[in-house]
Amino acid sequence: HGDGELQEGQIWEAAMYAAHHKIDNILSFVDCNGQQIDGSTDDVMSLGSLRMKWEAFGWHVLECDGHDFDDLDRVIAEAQGRRGTGQPTVVLMTTVMGKGVDFMEGTHKWHGIAPSDDQLADALNQLDSALVDY
Repeated sequence: HGDGELQEGQIWEAAMYAAHHKIDNILSFVDCNGQQIDGSTDDVMSLGSLRMKWEAFGWHVLECDGHDFDDLDRVIAEAQGRRGTGQPTVVLMTTVMGKGVDFMEGTHKWHGIAPSDDQLADALNQLDSALVDY
C-alpha cells in the first residue's frame, strides 16, 4: 500500500490485528512517495513518523530505498529471518512517484489517470533507457 492509503482507518485496524495475534509470517510494504490523489501526503493530512506509528502498533520496521533492488533484497532477507519472533514486519520504501519519467516524476497528478498513447510511448522509451543501467 502507499503512504496516502495509510490515512485510512482499515490499514491500522489490520495492523493492530496482526500484532495482537503475533502474526509473524506477514510482510507489509509501504510505498512512501509522499503523494496521494489530492496532493502531497503532508499537505492533505500529515502522517508524521511512519516508523514511530508502526512501532507503536507492535510491528518491526525496516526501511529501504524502494528504487534500489539490492536494498530491497536486503530488507526482504532480514524480514524472512524474523519468522518465529511473534512480530509482524513492515518495510517502509522511500520512492519517487513516476520515477524515471520526466513528465510524471514527483507529482500526484498521475494518480488514477492514464497517459495518452503518445505519453505512454514516451514514458516507455524513458524507462527502457533507464533499464540499460541495470
